[in-house]
Amino acid sequence: MKLAFTICSNNYLAHAKTLGDSLTKYNPDYRFIIALVDRRSPKIDYNFLSMYEILPIEDIGIEGFEEIWQKYNIIELNTAVKPSLFKYFFEQYPNIDTGFYFDPDILIYNSLQRLESYFQEGDILLTPHALSPIETRKPGLVPSDRTFLNHGLYNLGFIGLKSGSKPVRSLLDWWEKRTLQEGFIDVCNGLFVDQLWINLAPIYFDSVKAIKEMGFNVAPWNLHERGRIQEKNGSYTMPDQSQLTFYHFSSYKFTSPSVMAKYYDLFQFSDFPEIKPLYAEYQELLLANKIEEFSKEPCYFVEMREKYLQGREGKTNRIHVRKGGIKELFRALTPPLIWNAIKKTVK
Repeated sequence: MKLAFTICSNNYLAHAKTLGDSLTKYNPDYRFIIALVDRRSPKIDYNFLSMYEILPIEDIGIEGFEEIWQKYNIIELNTAVKPSLFKYFFEQYPNIDTGFYFDPDILIYNSLQRLESYFQEGDILLTPHALSPIETRKPGLVPSDRTFLNHGLYNLGFIGLKSGSKPVRSLLDWWEKRTLQEGFIDVCNGLFVDQLWINLAPIYFDSVKAIKEMGFNVAPWNLHERGRIQEKNGSYTMPDQSQLTFYHFSSYKFTSPSVMAKYYDLFQFSDFPEIKPLYAEYQELLLANKIEEFSKEPCYFVEMREKYLQGREGKTNRIHVRKGGIKELFRALTPPLIWNAIKKTVK
């Protein structure tokens, strides 16, 4: 059995369906599952996605999940559960040979047979963000080599794992513990969700294969080497003569179709007109899959976290008032540097 899955909340279901449609178009032998980091909403007609299995994250039994959603924002939460989902699928479906994870904002353009062939070289398949240095036009533009130093050498919008592999089991146990405990976006302290940990994977674990083929995980961060895509009869050839297998439309916003990527400003469509048709097609697919409707849906766990934080803040403030009056409350709400400056001024 071949498995591919993605992870999203209700607001990204249009992306997830678009990914699933493209996957099954070229790979009808794959089982595609949408892991929903959310609760089903009464406002959504899930029959629209009935061709795919939707698995609510609470159904897989992550220990201490309430504490996890209380501490993570929506991006951190969606990425933190990735190792847990791999473990769940491999345990739940023992006939799975391999499992692929794809971010929901990815589109498949080809058979995955070439990707599968890399399991002959490793049990853990990774795609580097880039294969060559980026020469920035001026400091401050994104991406640059510093982007990868901060956020990871490998893009975890994709990872492939072989079921039953001892290195894979060891990786998942190690990775899951870290993402559930320290899956924060805190680059200054060496943390970036599930992704930065994987820098260590080729050192800590055997059978890791970094795929250096341009047709996998093309994205705004590697267009300096992969932007010159040649189209012929509906197929796309990369500069290294490999075939485009999947494109990662990271940071693309359907409400601003003229902007390639909101958070990457090094390149624009004018730099690589070859890829503009890919984005135009992706826009049409998202609209057909009701992105205007799905994108408005709030995430249950985000709303619950906001209530939890508000309640905790209110409780903390009440404690300070009881213990030390207004002075202690003011101190509790004042950043340390400002508080110390105030004390010096008062003295």
